[in-house]
Amino acid sequence: MSQVGAVKKSFENHFPELNSKELQLVLRNFYRLRLRQYGLLGKHEPDEILNEAISRLSKAESTGKKVYKLIPWLRTTGLHIINEISREETRCRIIDNQNFDFEEFLPDERLQQSSQDTEAYKHLNQALKELDFEDRKLLIMRYYRQLSWQDIARKLSANGAEVTTEALRKRGSRALGKLRKIFKNKYLPDYEY
Repeated sequence: MSQVGAVKKSFENHFPELNSKELQLVLRNFYRLRLRQYGLLGKHEPDEILNEAISRLSKAESTGKKVYKLIPWLRTTGLHIINEISREETRCRIIDNQNFDFEEFLPDERLQQSSQDTEAYKHLNQALKELDFEDRKLLIMRYYRQLSWQDIARKLSANGAEVTTEALRKRGSRALGKLRKIFKNKYLPDYEY
């Protein structure tokens, strides 16, 4: 048996959950949603993120770190990897302060792959459209365009509105709460949290 095969076998024996097709499917779907959220789905694949997360798990184990809950660890690590990729790709981004059209940043339903994703995104878009204009604009700038609160404050101040980042965070939190409430009440009335 080769050295790589022995390491892989030892690793799979230590984490038998990694052999589960269901776990891999859940993680791939989670990564796919996050890649889509960050606008990276065409450039990077969920399997790439999963492989990197498992690689980091192997490195963590080899340094003596104990991982007690594998699934949350892999989800969090995968999200960190996606964040790193996103930061790298947007490092040199120049913010365009003029001609802001937030409708162009809503996800296009034609890009959705699974029927469950399509249905969830349709409901989310409908709930988002039910918010008032300012809340919708704020959420789209924060979560679809991935602007920081400071960037949003600069963009709004360029349009003549003076707002602190703390106030924007509060407004964003309230707008997200309204969106959750609309989504839950209209599209998930029987779902228990």
